[in-house]
Amino acid sequence: MVELTPQRAWELATGGPWPDPETLTGPEHFMALALREGMKGVGLSSPNPPVGCVLVNKDRVIGRGVHTRAGDPHGEIMALRDAEAQGHATQSATAYITLEPCCHHGRTPPCTEALIRAGITQVEVGVRDPNPRVDGGGFALLRARGIQVNEGLLGEACARFHAPFFKLIRTGLPWVSLKLALGADFALGPEGERTTVTPEWVQRQAHALRRAAEALVVGRRTIEVDDPQLTDRWPAPTLPHRTFRRLVLDSRGRLSPGHRVWIPVEGQPAFRATVADLGPLAGVETLRLPPGPGGCSLRHLLHELAALGTGRVLVEGGGTLAAQALNQGLVDEFHRFVADSPAGGPTLALNLDGFRLDATLVFPGGRWEAWRKQEWHRL
Repeated sequence: MVELTPQRAWELATGGPWPDPETLTGPEHFMALALREGMKGVGLSSPNPPVGCVLVNKDRVIGRGVHTRAGDPHGEIMALRDAEAQGHATQSATAYITLEPCCHHGRTPPCTEALIRAGITQVEVGVRDPNPRVDGGGFALLRARGIQVNEGLLGEACARFHAPFFKLIRTGLPWVSLKLALGADFALGPEGERTTVTPEWVQRQAHALRRAAEALVVGRRTIEVDDPQLTDRWPAPTLPHRTFRRLVLDSRGRLSPGHRVWIPVEGQPAFRATVADLGPLAGVETLRLPPGPGGCSLRHLLHELAALGTGRVLVEGGGTLAAQALNQGLVDEFHRFVADSPAGGPTLALNLDGFRLDATLVFPGGRWEAWRKQEWHRL
C-alpha cells in the first residue's frame, strides 16, 4: 500500500494506478507517457475517449497531445501540432497512441490521414477501438500505406484507461463510479446525523473523483442531512467548456428550494430527478423518469445522462442509493474510504460480487480502496 497524494488520487480517479514512465524503458516508456497525456483529458472529452499520443524520433519525444473536447482535434492531431510548434520534423517518427486512430469522418477528419501526411512510419497502439466505425479499420488503412502498426503495447493498462468509452459504445450507458466513506465498522454514522468519517484533507483529495466525472448523483436524504453544494472543487484548473452536472434523486419533490445544491454555479448546473409531474424550481432542471426500486429508475437516469453527452457518472450517496446501484449491476468501480475508527450506526451491507480490489492508498486514520468489476479486466 502507498500513501495518498494528489497525484495518486488523480490516478485512482482516472482508473489507475498507471505504469510509471520513470520505471520503464523503450516503447513501454513512451506508451506510459502517452497514458499520462490521456489522463489530462479525463472529465473533459466525453462522449469521446481522452486519447493520449506521444511522437518519438530517435528516442526523443518531439510532440505530445491529448483529446480534451468532443469536436476538437484528437490526441494525434494535437501531438502533430505540438511537434510543428517546436520546429520538429515528423518524417520517420513513431506515434505512441493509447487507442486505435480513427479512420472515419466525424466532427473531425480521420487521424489516420493526418498520420500518413505527416510521414509517420511506425504506430504503436495500446488497444483497438471497438467503435464499429473503426474496429481495426484504422490499422488496416495505415498498413495499406506501408506504415508499421503494432497493437497491444501496455494493452491491459490502455484497455482499463479507455473502459468508460468502451462501455458507452457497447451498452449506451455511462461509466459509474460509486464513492462512500465508512467507519471501521463499515457504517456511515448514526441515521439522520451528519457524520465526518475522513479528515478534511482526505475529502479534498476525494474531489479528484468529481473532476474525473461529468455528473454527480446523490439521494434526497444526503441533501436533507448534509445540505452539500456538490460542486467540483479539485484544485487544478479546468478548461472552460467543462460541464459538471449535480443531480439529486427527489422522486416526489420533497426537498425545499432553500438547499445549497440548488444555488446556481457556473458550469455546474443542478438537476433533480423525479417520477412526479412537479412544478418548476428556479434555476434547476427537472428530469422526469419512470419509477424504479426506491423511487426513480436508475437505469433510465443513466440513459438520460448519456443522451446529454455524459460518459462518467459519480454516485456519492447515501447508503440506500449505493446498495440499489450495486444490486442493479450499475456500478463499474467502487471507491471505498475506510476509517480506522468506527462511525456508528447501522452496518452497511454491500454486494461486491464480481468486483476486485485493484489498489489501496493509505492516509493517517484510514485507507482509500479502489474496487473494480472484473469484467473490465478482460477487455
